Amino acid sequence: MPTSTTTLTTTNPSHSLVLVDYELHRSSPPPAEPHGEQRIVEQSRVSNPPDWPADHRRVPAYRPVNTNLNPEDRIVFNNRGEQMFIRTMFFGIQVVTAFHRTWTMTAGKLNNGKTFCYELGGEY
Repeated sequence: MPTSTTTLTTTNPSHSLVLVDYELHRSSPPPAEPHGEQRIVEQSRVSNPPDWPADHRRVPAYRPVNTNLNPEDRIVFNNRGEQMFIRTMFFGIQVVTAFHRTWTMTAGKLNNGKTFCYELGGEY
């Protein structure tokens, strides 16, 4: 595979701006490089098709977290039915347990527990 060598100079301060935006701090200073030193980067001769998107793969721009949001202003459920559905999904095991206990304490005693019991492999 053919490769080419490209030289880059590090004069772009955009990396420092990104660190400031995200409030990242370096634990140790970067190694000192003589002024004007160039790094050598190997780059392959592969290019993307012209119809590929070049907008950073649709990653949204950085937005700082808004710590002043009021949780009461957010709409969690659209209606009562949706709220009950989501609660049933999240607490489904508790619902099944409640139905099982109710069944075994009432009608389950009348049929000796055989109504909703199914034989599994090797039990019949």
